[in-house]
Amino acid sequence: MAGCTAFISLGAHPTSLWPVPAVGSRPRLEPLRSEVREVTAVQSSCPAVLAAVAAVRVARRKDRSRPLALRATTVEAESTTGLAPWEIEEETEDERQARYAREADEMKLKWDARRLEEKQSAQRRQAWAQKEQERASLYGPRDPIMEAYEARIYEEARVIEVRRRQREVYERIKAHKEGKALPPKGTPYVTLKASPTEPVKPEEFDISGHYKPEEDLEAKKYKAPESYVSPSGSAPPPRHKRGAPRAAWEAQQYAPPRPNAPPPKEWPEPGSLPADTVPPVRAKIEEERANRKSRRQRMMEEQERLDRGESPAVEEEEDLEDEDLEDDVEDEEVQEDVQEVAEELEADKPDLPTVAEAKAMKVAELKQALQTAGLPVTGKKAELLERLLAAIEG
Repeated sequence: MAGCTAFISLGAHPTSLWPVPAVGSRPRLEPLRSEVREVTAVQSSCPAVLAAVAAVRVARRKDRSRPLALRATTVEAESTTGLAPWEIEEETEDERQARYAREADEMKLKWDARRLEEKQSAQRRQAWAQKEQERASLYGPRDPIMEAYEARIYEEARVIEVRRRQREVYERIKAHKEGKALPPKGTPYVTLKASPTEPVKPEEFDISGHYKPEEDLEAKKYKAPESYVSPSGSAPPPRHKRGAPRAAWEAQQYAPPRPNAPPPKEWPEPGSLPADTVPPVRAKIEEERANRKSRRQRMMEEQERLDRGESPAVEEEEDLEDEDLEDDVEDEEVQEDVQEVAEELEADKPDLPTVAEAKAMKVAELKQALQTAGLPVTGKKAELLERLLAAIEG
């Protein structure tokens, strides 16, 4: 009992037989071996200790039945350095410099490829413009509206040909299964275009800018027959009988044509001219391109004249003489035309009153003067007077 009293006099709580875990650490449920031996020795000598041990066991059972509380921790608390992962430098200086060099090479290759694409795209656009210019000089300008219509009706007629071929195959297979003679193949309604092939590589693209009639001759094969009637609408009117196209929801498909528009020039069919006709036209166009100076060349020549102390408008003497002669002839013609127009205007000019007389007129007199001048006579007196004064001063 003395041992029991001594144990209780220590003021120890029954649950203090095990050390209290630190804050933030996981509680340890298993007692130390030395503590177990000490409790076992005291149990045999004191009933109060037995009660304390029983209470401890009950508390242990409650702790086991309760789920373990896990507290979330920060990344910095779990690391040994006290830094976040993005604050830790794991690559060496050599690795960093190698990465910088690799990224610089990648950017260089990227911009080289982009510059090459821009260059090839500009070459294609220039070649296409030159080819269209050469074709227009031989066969006239294109009619994009008529070309779009022909492409649309070809796609419609192509459906008829595809269905005809499918029916033809079906009938021949059916006759073969029945042991009959195969029916003859029919006549194609339209020529079907070949399957699309892989486009040429950018390095092999034709950038000569010369027109080749083979393209138009090939496109001529893929047209709907003359007897085909499109269910989506009739053909557009001729070019000189239609204006600009309007929106699809408008009643009139085209704007009215220009009054007194001349009929279009009769151009030959594309690809019909002989081969010896193309070289002179091509040589003429190339000569014009060679003589045409770029904007940079004109600016450089102008800067050279300024450096020499000459006026920017000064040209070569031989060019000046020719241009002066041409300008003199043109000026004389223009002056004659202006004089003729002025004489016609003077002859057609009605007798208008002076400004003072117009301001003193009444409404009836103003209307009579405006009617004599061929001007509208509607409106109030201020509007009539303003209209008459404008005609007098004009």
